This record gives sequence, C-alpha cells and structure tokens, in this order.
Amino acid sequence: MDAQAHSDAASERGADNVTEIHNPSVDESAARHGACAQVHLATGAMCVMRRGHAGSCEFTPAAETAALLATRRSEEHWQD
Repeated sequence: MDAQAHSDAASERGADNVTEIHNPSVDESAARHGACAQVHLATGAMCVMRRGHAGSCEFTPAAETAALLATRRSEEHWQD
C-alpha cells in the first residue's frame, strides 16, 4: 500500500481522522467533538482544550469536563 495515498485518504475524513481516538487514554466522545480528550488514567481527569493545542494538557476533574467542554466549544466556535 502506498503510504502517501493512505495519508491523503485519511486527511480527507476530517473529524474522523483522529488517530488517537482508539487509544484507551483518550475519551472518544470528547475527541469526536474536537477536544484533545487525553485522560489522566490515575485520576480520570481529562484535557478539554482544543485538539492539537500547543503546550501541555490542562486536566480538568472528571465531574467538570462535560460543562467545560460545552462552554469551550461554544465560546471558541469549535467545529466537529
């Protein structure tokens, strides 16, 4: 299989092109909505910054992630 052809096809899928989505340390639902979604496995805290953000993750306690994710998506006009 041609690696370039695979890369081009993957880049055309947009939000589906989240290679980390099947990683157990990534929240699949949050990742599909544009979040970084890295989960700190020891605590369950999740990074709700935009996918591909610069710098280190900022982990939010699990109980607060849904509300903060919704706020950031709305205020920053994230696209799925």
